[in-house]
Amino acid sequence: MENIKPIDENEEKIPENTISIDEKAETLTEDTIAIEEKEEKLTEDTIAIDEKGETPPEDTISIDENEEKLPEDTISIDEKEETPFGDTVPIDGNKEIFTEDELLLEKDKVHLQMEAARKWIDLRHFIKSPQQQIKKEPAYALLISIPIALIFLILGGLKTGFTPEFDDVLLFTILMAIVPPGFLHYLKRRRVKRIEQYFPNFLRDVAEMNRSGMTLTKSVGMVSKGEYGDLTIEIAKINAMLSWGVSFEDALDRFADRVATPLIYRSVALINQASRAGGNVPDVLEVAAKDAYVLKMMEKDRASNMVIYVVISYMSFGVFLFVIGILSYSFIPVMAEASITANAAGGGAEEFIGVFDPEMFRRLFFHAALIQGFSSGLVAGQMGEGEVIAGLKHSVILTLIAWFTFTFFI
Repeated sequence: MENIKPIDENEEKIPENTISIDEKAETLTEDTIAIEEKEEKLTEDTIAIDEKGETPPEDTISIDENEEKLPEDTISIDEKEETPFGDTVPIDGNKEIFTEDELLLEKDKVHLQMEAARKWIDLRHFIKSPQQQIKKEPAYALLISIPIALIFLILGGLKTGFTPEFDDVLLFTILMAIVPPGFLHYLKRRRVKRIEQYFPNFLRDVAEMNRSGMTLTKSVGMVSKGEYGDLTIEIAKINAMLSWGVSFEDALDRFADRVATPLIYRSVALINQASRAGGNVPDVLEVAAKDAYVLKMMEKDRASNMVIYVVISYMSFGVFLFVIGILSYSFIPVMAEASITANAAGGGAEEFIGVFDPEMFRRLFFHAALIQGFSSGLVAGQMGEGEVIAGLKHSVILTLIAWFTFTFFI
């Protein structure tokens, strides 16, 4: 029994521990009260935040007020847009309203000023590099040939005077003036024909290589190693520009400006417009090649059909010289003898026939033959090649035939 009492004492101690647990629970309740107080503070903070949150509607109201101001501005813009449609309402008090006729006159003035500026630019280029400009435009050769011809005319006139020999001086003066531009134009035209002949083949080869997977730059580089006559030099220039980073369209534009023929301009414009529009480059090049080939064949057909008219011009001039030769050998001597006989007989016959000068008539026929030959040559050039300047070579040939005929045969 003595052993049981201490057990009870131990049991009595247990409630003391439970009491301490209750005290701890009371402390927990106190903590929860503190937490609730903190939550109440949080709610107060949220209420304060909500009170602060009420302010944005005021800002939004100000934004709405600004938005309400915008229609006023748009109305003023609309009013400004409506003013150009009126003929009498000025847009600006300092600006004047021009009519359509006045605008057309201003455009014409601008075009005239641009043309005048281009002429001065061409003159500067001619002074800077006359050889290149003469090759590009053979008509510039007249600026050199005409002064030389005038010097020859003055020196020949001082030596011969106004005798029949002066006709030869005048003839060779004209020839000295027109032969250089005519010869240069012939060389340029022959070169252009060779370039146009190989141009369709060049486009076709570039299209085939580009279709095989090569880029345009590599395709032109491969083609530049081939043989295309006079076009080979131009292809090398195009290849060099592409290697420098110039676009294919710009390289073709510069090539067209150097050659400057309607066929090249047409083909280059077709290629550039189609490529910029997003077309397939190989197909575009093939279409341009076919177009250039068809135009070249049409030009050849036209030239072959017009050759007959060039031949007719030469034949008609030959007939003219033949008639003059007959008159010189039959009519002029007879009239000269009749004049001598009438003057010797007297009785008023010399007044009917007068003094007949055979040399004056031969000189008149010579002048007529020169004028006929020069004019027939220009007509032959226009009909055969479509250019008056292309007839200078025919004019030179026909006038030399006339001079040779009258010098050695008549």
